[in-house]
This record gives sequence, structure tokens and C-alpha cells, in this order.
Amino acid sequence: MLILQKPEGLLFEKNIPDIILQKENDEVSVDIVIKIGATVILQENYKFDVDGYITVRRLDEIISTYLSAEKTVISENVITTGLIVAFSFSLNELADNTFSVLRCEADMPTELNAETFVKNNFLTRLPRDKRTATNLNEYLSYVHFATYSSVILHYKAVYNLEGVRTEKTGTFATIPVQAADCFVTFNASLAKIRTIAALPDEYIYQYDLWFSETSESLESNVFTFMVMDVYYRNRKHFVFENSFGVLETFTATGRSENKKTVEINLANIQGRYRKTTQDFVAETTVNSGLLSAEEMDWLDDLLLSYNVAIYTPGVSGADEEITLTGTDKIDTEANELQAFTFSYRRAKNNHLQFTAAARGIFDTTFDTTFN
Repeated sequence: MLILQKPEGLLFEKNIPDIILQKENDEVSVDIVIKIGATVILQENYKFDVDGYITVRRLDEIISTYLSAEKTVISENVITTGLIVAFSFSLNELADNTFSVLRCEADMPTELNAETFVKNNFLTRLPRDKRTATNLNEYLSYVHFATYSSVILHYKAVYNLEGVRTEKTGTFATIPVQAADCFVTFNASLAKIRTIAALPDEYIYQYDLWFSETSESLESNVFTFMVMDVYYRNRKHFVFENSFGVLETFTATGRSENKKTVEINLANIQGRYRKTTQDFVAETTVNSGLLSAEEMDWLDDLLLSYNVAIYTPGVSGADEEITLTGTDKIDTEANELQAFTFSYRRAKNNHLQFTAAARGIFDTTFDTTFN
């Protein structure tokens, strides 16, 4: 029996190769066992086809079930285990072949090596830069392997000092050794940079973040945040789990519409029509605002996410979980900014809210910086 193809090394979840075996002698079948540690997740006897091959396809459909996130918060950082898992498989009880799988819902380019990618990049489909603004929440995540020593997060802040472009670099944070392979998510907001760099009043118009690790002489690519000094009357702030299973944020700056409907069932009771049941639904449709082609592509993660919420700028966590209900998204090849719309509703089934008294005179759209 010859092994023509097998999973090995670190792999993206949706890019796990098929197991392909070729008959060499008089074999009739092969016992294939896949395990996580000592736990068997697949045990099957496969027979060679008429051409002398066995092909085990769509391994991701089995393995994805065992990628389950467990999150803990340590020193303001979110440590996620369970989304990078080691597996082994054996053929006819011979020596185990090992491989690891990384959570990634996207179909990554076949030539992109997963280990090289995660050792050089943050876990996002954005191309190494993002627009941000004052008070917006921002998060970045990276893979912290158990073989690493401590990982150092670095920053470079670019700001205006009396009309002169000035740079300041330093250590953003130090992440200690981790007991198991995990994802580390940290606060990458402008407010955090101001605190770390001790630049509370200076006008920062760009900042870079990257990570390094000494035992493997590792230094990642730089991720750049560009600070936009633009005021938008209508802004909706979303936090969501991206295709890697970690947090990212997006702010929609276009027009939003609130639609309220009542779905009513009637019955004829004592000669009169009466409501028997009713379902009050409040749904919001939001325009994303103008986006680059890269941002349009990245926001597929938002539309496909199962975990989305609205947040208040400058406040960690989420205000309320929402459910996306539809989208109207058309990408063109035009060399111009684009936009799309999407709709959502509260995840709670009761959409009748009492908020006027709690908000007082000004609602959340009031510009608190106005003087």
C-alpha cells in the first residue's frame, strides 16, 4: 500500500487534503483510525476501488466538530483554546501520522502554508491595515504556540508634534508562556495606544502593531491602524467572531432604517374578529458606508458570523446580541469605493423595548465631544 496523499503539519480547517492510498500488493481493504489523543473519532474499514485506490474525502466535516472554543480572560486578554487541535491517524494499526488543524471557515489558497501564515500574521482576512477612529473598539489576535517563550507585542505611534511628524515605538504588552496552543486576543484600540505610549493629548494619525518571539527568532508582519478624523451622524458599531473564531469590529457609517411589523393571527370569536396571537418584530437595515474592495471582501466574515453583537464605543464587551436576517451585497470590479446593506434584529424574541426614560434627553447618537 502506498500513501499518495495525507494531511500533515498545521492545516487550515477547510484545506485538509484527502487521504489517498494506492493498492500495492494483494490488499483488499485498509483500517483507518483518526484520533484526538487517545480518543477515537473515526474508525472505518475502506476497500480499494476497481482501479486500486482508496480516497477519504471531506475530512473537515468530521474534524470541524472537534474544534470548540473555550475562552478565558487573563490580564484583559482573551485566551482561546480548542480552535487549534492535534490529530493522528493510523493505517492498519501501523505508526500514527500526525497533523494539526486550525479553525478557519475560509477556503485559503492551496499554496499558503498555514504555519507560515500564523507565525507572520494576525488572525484576520484584512490585508494588514484598517481604518479606525477615536473611541472605537479594536481587537487583534494571533496564534500563541505552546513551544513559544513569551511573546512581545510592539507598537509604533505616528503623531503630530507641533506640526512635525513624530514617531514613538515601544512594547505594547508581553504575553507569557502558554500551557497549550491557543489564540490570544488583545485590545488594539486607539485609546489603549494613547495609554501605553503616554500620548493622551497628541494627535495620533497612525499606529502599527506587530509581535515577536525570541526562541524561534520570529517577527510578524506589521498591522497598521489609520486614524480617521471624520464625524458621521449615524454610526452602528458591531463586534463579531470572524472566520478564525476571534473577535473583530466594524462600524457602519451609512443610513439606517428601522422597520417595525406586527404579524397577527385572527380568529372569529362570538361573531367578532379577535387577535389570537401576535409577533412584534423590530428590524434595522443598515448601509455599510463607503468601503474599499478589501473591506468589502473582509466583511463577508461579518455576514457569515453566527455571533454578532452591537457595542458602545469605548466600553469593552457587547451591549446586545443581534441576528443578521439578510443582506444585499454586490461586488463590482469598478475602481471605486463601494457599499452594501444588511438587516438585523434583536436576538431576544421580545422586541418591544422601554428605553426613553433610561436614556434621558439625549440618545446614543448625541456627540458627547460637542462643546
